[in-house]
Amino acid sequence: MDKTRRSFLSGVAVCAGGALSTGCATGAALSQSKGAVSDVSNISRLRPGGSINSNDPWIEIDAEAFRNNVREVSRMAGGTPIMAPVKNNAYGLGDIVVGPLLASMPEVSRLACVRVSEGLALRAAGVKKPILNMSEVTEEEIEELVLNGIEITCWLDDAGERLDRVSKRLGKPIPVHFFIDTGLNREGMPYNRALPWMKDLARRSSVKVAGIYTMFIHDIEHDKVQLARFNQLIAEARKENIPLGLIHASPSYTTFYLPEARFDTVRSATALFGLYPDANAVSMADLKYVWRLRARVVRLEQLQPGETVGFGPKYTVEKPTTLALLPVGSTDGYPSSAVNNCKVLIGGHLYPVVGSISSAHTIIDVSEKPDVSVGDVATLVGPDHKEIEPRAVAKQAGIGHYALMSRLNPLLPRKLV
Repeated sequence: MDKTRRSFLSGVAVCAGGALSTGCATGAALSQSKGAVSDVSNISRLRPGGSINSNDPWIEIDAEAFRNNVREVSRMAGGTPIMAPVKNNAYGLGDIVVGPLLASMPEVSRLACVRVSEGLALRAAGVKKPILNMSEVTEEEIEELVLNGIEITCWLDDAGERLDRVSKRLGKPIPVHFFIDTGLNREGMPYNRALPWMKDLARRSSVKVAGIYTMFIHDIEHDKVQLARFNQLIAEARKENIPLGLIHASPSYTTFYLPEARFDTVRSATALFGLYPDANAVSMADLKYVWRLRARVVRLEQLQPGETVGFGPKYTVEKPTTLALLPVGSTDGYPSSAVNNCKVLIGGHLYPVVGSISSAHTIIDVSEKPDVSVGDVATLVGPDHKEIEPRAVAKQAGIGHYALMSRLNPLLPRKLV
């Protein structure tokens, strides 16, 4: 090829998908050194918009809330270092904003992702700490990751042959984490046939064993069985003098409930983002919500009885009613089921969502306290009032807390506050 996929991806790492496109707005170029991202100092991590000069909705990321949650997870883990997963665009909040923030905290020793583009974007955003890609990747992608200092995961039977070929091209061994399936039965090398496979990989000059890990299913009794299987495999590997590198297994759930699964680092994710593993965990840690969805009022109109609102129409006013329009809708991640169920905070007062939520618009009834002006900031989701907290909005809208966060439009500006 005239231009390799590696050099292409490295050059557009901040322009690919979701929050990665943040950097495209700046037009910043990445200088290359053998395909690796080497100069990221001029790359903006924020898309334009969501400012006093824009009516675009935006998402605010609360840096201090993240710091609080990292401290709480560290406390729950007894000081064990944290590997912070920022997969799936940092669970919807924006990986190239959240990733560098988490990497700046001393309790966080490394980051993890599940997409090649995520790892490249984190490097482009200035993350220097170790990064693990937790998915199986192609040979071309292995090369891209290694050139950008990102460790890879493997679990397929032919991993050795593929690593040999990549290592020969690069002229150096590949840092690898063994992913062991102990009962999730989704990904990973099955634990009951992993030992000879690990032994084969470890003896190859193409492989540098960087770690070994498993994933639990988040059921305490089943997790204990998985942990026993994992521990047995580790013991057998040590008898065979197989290097293991960093041992990790514990997500947020087992960080709370299974301390013996901490090993060398806890791979806690959702707790860092303010989500408890279950209702019982609320009393065990003081986690904070880390984000807000906000927009400005762009229109105010008083309607008379009998007038209708929106397509359909689905809403008819029965008395003189003052309505405010917010330029944020379902494509931005605000659930359409919020109509008649959720409220919006403006100037310390809550106003009901009425009518219908379109792809880019939400209508609220401000008749009860109509001292609202065009340009006022409205908070649709955030920690500023119990009725608009993420968990409350999710419940009122009939979706999960994680779903509410992960569905946020990756093109919305992210503001670090």
